[in-house]
Amino acid sequence: MEKHGKILAIIAARGGSKGLPQKNILDCAGKPLIAWTIEAALKSTHVDSVLVNTDSQAIADVALEYGAWVPFLRSAELAEDESGIVDVIKDVLARLQGLSYQFDYVLLLQPTSPLRTAEHIDQALEEYFSNKQSDSDTLISVKQVDSKFLWVLGEDADSGYIFNHYDVDLTDNTRRQALPKCYLPNGAIYLAKIDGFEGFYGEHTRPYLMDDVSSTDIDYQKDLDRAARHLRKRSNS
Repeated sequence: MEKHGKILAIIAARGGSKGLPQKNILDCAGKPLIAWTIEAALKSTHVDSVLVNTDSQAIADVALEYGAWVPFLRSAELAEDESGIVDVIKDVLARLQGLSYQFDYVLLLQPTSPLRTAEHIDQALEEYFSNKQSDSDTLISVKQVDSKFLWVLGEDADSGYIFNHYDVDLTDNTRRQALPKCYLPNGAIYLAKIDGFEGFYGEHTRPYLMDDVSSTDIDYQKDLDRAARHLRKRSNS
């Protein structure tokens, strides 16, 4: 891939987690959960630096053990349940600029996606730069979901009548096969140019398609158990 600038991978790992306490450093197939994402990012042939941003010293210690860069801890104000990831990234970029570090692209890798590999990261970057048409182009990883979701109905709070959320004529008995493809963000990979960064979603967002297993996202213990099973199976194959 032609070099288009320096790429900073940010692994954002907040210490607090209501659904699965301390999930970012829980054991997952013999390693702390976050280690799988750190190792994938470090193995990428296109990523220049791998930074872990966290408010937790325990997570920072694990990140350093596995080779990540932790130049500072996240402020408490940006580690609340309602803290937005865009604000977190803007804070990281501003602090790095103050330390005279310069990057061109930011690659967000969530530690709750342990089945995302270096190959996924490299392929996503290569697809992005091969198809990029403007500096406002961004990329998010997705998985395909059944197009029947276009038939989803809502209920009007005032009248009690139901309505279809999407522009699909339900009276036309539309065949499922004729519906357009539908995707769901899987939380594994996000990419944007740093100059003018305002987030990853917009009118020029490109999808990077991943399979269902690789899209596993950890919210609960059952997700962690599922990921561990797949990681062990992958290691033994």
